[in-house]
Amino acid sequence: MAQVANTFDTYDATGNRESLANVIADISPTDTPFMTMCATGRAKSIKEEWMTDELGSAVTTNAVIDGDDATLDATSSTSRVFNFTQISDKTVVISGSQEAVDKAGRKSEIAYQVAKKGSFCPLAA
Repeated sequence: MAQVANTFDTYDATGNRESLANVIADISPTDTPFMTMCATGRAKSIKEEWMTDELGSAVTTNAVIDGDDATLDATSSTSRVFNFTQISDKTVVISGSQEAVDKAGRKSEIAYQVAKKGSFCPLAA
């Protein structure tokens, strides 16, 4: 779909505030693709930013004797990462009669068709 000529949109604006989450997320995650891909909040800008960090590696060579002088370990900063939002749609059109009739295998044609599109927000009739 084309944008109307001369539309001033969020991509052209320079005065929109940044959106930086006030949390550090994703600390050494386990392999959970579904949960990793799920959103963790509402976007407030078209460019969303957050910080990540990871736990230090486990070591077995850090034992010291009692009274030994401490050695200083290296410290690392968090990483600031970002992503851009995207507007997408998958629509369904169901007639009122189709929604009202007795259907086999499903109660609501709208909910069934929306679920097939992959939406997590089925529409109520």
